[in-house]
Amino acid sequence: MTTATQPQNERITGILEAACRVIVREGAHGLRMARVAEEAGVSKALVHYYFSTRQELLRHAFAYSEERWHAAVSAELIGVAAGSARVTRALLVSVEPEMPFSEQRALWNEVWSSLRSDDELRPLVERSYRAWLDRIVTLIEEGQGDGSVPADVDATQAGWRLAAVADGLDSLLYLGLVDRDGARALMHGSIERELAGR
Repeated sequence: MTTATQPQNERITGILEAACRVIVREGAHGLRMARVAEEAGVSKALVHYYFSTRQELLRHAFAYSEERWHAAVSAELIGVAAGSARVTRALLVSVEPEMPFSEQRALWNEVWSSLRSDDELRPLVERSYRAWLDRIVTLIEEGQGDGSVPADVDATQAGWRLAAVADGLDSLLYLGLVDRDGARALMHGSIERELAGR
C-alpha cells in the first residue's frame, strides 16, 4: 500500500469500509477489486493504486475493522467503573447486533476461512486475537485491583475461557441455534461462574 496523505486517507478509508461491507455480505472469497470499487463508488484503478492485490486489500480491511472494533469496545467501557462490570460489558458486545460489533464478528468468521491460503494474514489475525485475550485478562486483573473480582480468580485462565465462550456463542448465533437474549444469558452465566472465585 502506498503512503497516505490527509486527502488520500479519506479515499483509503472509503475503500476499506467498502471492502468490509463486501466481505461481510459476499464472503472473503467473494472479495474482488471490481466489486469493492463499485461499492466504494471509485474506479477499479484507484483500488489497485492503493492495494496491489486482493490479499493485501483483505489484510488491510481486517486491520481497519479491528481498529474500529477496539475503539468501539473502548467507548463502551467509558464510565463503567468496576472491573467486573467492565469485563461483562466488553464480552457482551461480542453478541450485540449493532455495528460495528456485528460487522466485526461476521468479518472475523470470513477472515478465518482465508488463513490457510494467506501466510501474511495469519500473524495479523493471531496478534489481534492475542490483543483481545490480553484485554480481557487485563480487565479481570483491574477488577481484582478494585475488589470487584476475587483475588483467587486466575485472570489468565478465566479470560481465555470467557473468550472461548464468546467465540462459541458467536458461532451459535451465526447458525441460529441461539437468539441474542439466549446468548446474553449464557454469556452472563459464564462470567458469573468465572469471576465468582472459590
